[in-house]
Amino acid sequence: MNNSPPVFDIDLRIPLQEFELELQYSGSPKSLGVFGVSGSGKTTFLECLAGLRKFYSGRIAFEGEPWLESTKEIRVRPMYRNIGYVPQDYLLFPKSDVRSNLEAGKKRLLENGLNFGEVFENVTNTLELGALLDRKVELLSGGERQRVALGRALCSGPRLLLLDEPLASLDAKLRRRILSYLLKVRDAFRMPMVVVSHSPLELQTLCDEVLVVSEGKLIAQGPPNEVFAAGGVFELAKEGGFENVFTGKVREHLGRTDIVCISDQNESVCIRVPATGSEIGRKVICSIASDDPILSLQEPTGLSARNYLRGNVDSIFDSGSRILSRVSVLEGGPEMIVELTQDAVADLNLAVGSDVYVIFKTNSVRVLV
Repeated sequence: MNNSPPVFDIDLRIPLQEFELELQYSGSPKSLGVFGVSGSGKTTFLECLAGLRKFYSGRIAFEGEPWLESTKEIRVRPMYRNIGYVPQDYLLFPKSDVRSNLEAGKKRLLENGLNFGEVFENVTNTLELGALLDRKVELLSGGERQRVALGRALCSGPRLLLLDEPLASLDAKLRRRILSYLLKVRDAFRMPMVVVSHSPLELQTLCDEVLVVSEGKLIAQGPPNEVFAAGGVFELAKEGGFENVFTGKVREHLGRTDIVCISDQNESVCIRVPATGSEIGRKVICSIASDDPILSLQEPTGLSARNYLRGNVDSIFDSGSRILSRVSVLEGGPEMIVELTQDAVADLNLAVGSDVYVIFKTNSVRVLV
């Protein structure tokens, strides 16, 4: 039995102009996502974790250590929380070079008894910053600045990493590249992460658990694929770009397309995707929009769509303005949310337990990483 305290134990009340943000959460995910539309209170929550807000009350404990306890007048100052914080605008020192920015938190790291040389080397290798060390920040591209901001936070030796909309200001090509670096950081550095984003896709890729905030209230929490498909949340997630996200392994190159295995149980459960640019055997993360697949009761023939997967209907539910079906691909494949019309459900006589084929085009699949 594990008697360790949760990584996060939070009960906050924060007065804002339009509403009061109230958020209660206790859990120990490796990577926690916070989702909501603009103005819902996401960044405010992050600033409270960092200790940057003055007017808020309640309780924040991290790994059992109290950072805020209003009733006991405990309020730990930001510098003593040992947090790495990457805000939306990065807040780098523009006239300094990359090396100087990375060394900004050296003093704190040394005070915590860590070896700066080892951490610096690990960070620069993971984020591929070696070639940029002597370059002025003002000469960097947006993607390079994001990597430097992330590296600076990590070079301070934090216990917790906070990321505020880490991909919001980047174009699609750069988002894919930076997302791969964020995954490297998540896997290489042993520290919890909190990621704030209005993009379900980013949080599905990066996070174990997601909190959904709307008008200052926590309206849902849990694994991202479950939360974003829930009634009352899906419409918000759809507006933010919800897609089905799943992992796979590159099995074969076929010119402009690749074959990717998406099951750990059966290597024959594969799909054809646009060329990944990855080596054979390399793990990739892919996505497909919920309105792209179609369902069939019979094995398809004579279609231009290259992909079809055998599955079983786990549930059918109304999200508010759409009918959704949750389908589990057989033999260890992923779960998929498929949007349907009421007519389609009736005509196919779809029900929980129905055997179906999930059909979609190669170009409907996006390779995220």
